[in-house]
Amino acid sequence: MAYFLGRDVDVYITTESADNYDGTSADQYVVESSGDITLATSATSGACIPPLKNDATVISGSINDVTGVDLSISVSDEDVGPFLGKPQIMQKVELRKETVVSVTRKKNNNFWDVIFNGPVETGSFIQGDTADAKRMGARYGAQYESTTSVKIGDGNAFMYDVGDLYAATNCCYGYRLHVVLKASGSATEEVFVVKNAAMTGHTVSLNADGVTEETIEFTSSIAPSPFVPTAAVGSDGWSDFSATTIAEL
Repeated sequence: MAYFLGRDVDVYITTESADNYDGTSADQYVVESSGDITLATSATSGACIPPLKNDATVISGSINDVTGVDLSISVSDEDVGPFLGKPQIMQKVELRKETVVSVTRKKNNNFWDVIFNGPVETGSFIQGDTADAKRMGARYGAQYESTTSVKIGDGNAFMYDVGDLYAATNCCYGYRLHVVLKASGSATEEVFVVKNAAMTGHTVSLNADGVTEETIEFTSSIAPSPFVPTAAVGSDGWSDFSATTIAEL
């Protein structure tokens, strides 16, 4: 586990769609509109989560006012053995990766409250009906309702089934986080990329004067990309923008 102060890192979040969701020229952003979460074809003046398209688009997904980032890298494993007639030796078998990123920031709006708790606009929710749209937010990113329509996911679909439009070769489940260590002097920056992360927690801290900070937790079971020296943010190839293939799951 590693902890970084907000002044030492920048955090950018995007969806897992490499460009436009529905095969048209219109990009899709997860935005808050009148207190509801919806999909829009452009960024709004407030907070939004952009698609995983290019440098400029990813940078627009910056999480502002970060005070700290807690990064936990581990695996989930299971004990196997002993077997009948074999020595009493236990061994562990790795089941999956387990990467958790907790971002703490100064709370200045309700965007992350609505992303976690909802409501989602009925027309943008995969289940569609108002009752279900009011029960949760956009914790699991977006998924295809059909070959031409994308909606906010509800978490009921297995990751393997949340494919993209193009023959379902890539996985669009969840969000992608880019944790960037700020450069020191002339040193190059380093980026840690967490793929297909679901929003698994949201808490706020209270004091006598009200709410001061909020913590947003993301969890991924996909192998992350480690910190590697990279070019400056905004330059070509500063982070991993390649879509997660089904084979990586």
